Amino acid sequence: MKNKLKIGVPALLAVVMFFLPFSVVHSSEIDFSCMKYRVWGKAHVSDRYKEYDVVLQNQCPGAAYWAMCIERMDPDTNRVIETHAPTGYIEPEKKARVNLLLKRNSEEEQFRGRFQEFYVNIGYDIDGAADVSCFAKQCEVKKRDIRAKIKANETAWEKAENRLTALVAENCPESGWEIDSQETCEKELRSAEENSMESYLETDQLLREEMANIDPEHCQIWSGELIPF
Repeated sequence: MKNKLKIGVPALLAVVMFFLPFSVVHSSEIDFSCMKYRVWGKAHVSDRYKEYDVVLQNQCPGAAYWAMCIERMDPDTNRVIETHAPTGYIEPEKKARVNLLLKRNSEEEQFRGRFQEFYVNIGYDIDGAADVSCFAKQCEVKKRDIRAKIKANETAWEKAENRLTALVAENCPESGWEIDSQETCEKELRSAEENSMESYLETDQLLREEMANIDPEHCQIWSGELIPF
């Protein structure tokens, strides 16, 4: 049997619970490294949503309860805007899945649209309902300096893009030009600035890779990717 929970927008949380047979073995004595999970990014639903599955697999010799803390982050403020707490029970060699539908920035005029980010942590137990900790707030403290660098790069990127847009408007006006000539003019100006503009994207990617190396065991964050443009 495969369990599936779906968390949409607004969030819809389902709780799947079963009775666990009595056991004299305490959860503190169990090595839950045999419980595996992965976060799987699926195809874009649209330019406004991105879908993810958190897939949990039980490779242990016995069944277990599980609980997740999924913290949804605003892509602009980097603050927790929603916390999901799905729970369940999973038999050996079975899978459970939690589905997330992430929105992009709420403001259409954002310079570079991003999808929401989220943290995931999972707790396990064999005696009853599992406990789980949430890490987003303490992780974001560790990432504060990198977040500031990302924001500064994005601000400079936006200013450079605005300057280029103004330069195109001044030198390649839509009125008085044939369409082909106007498009050629704009292409030449943008081509001249291509390396400069790509450097902002490269810096953004490098900073995010650096951020991903901060306490990856507890502080791995998912999504936040740029909207295709």
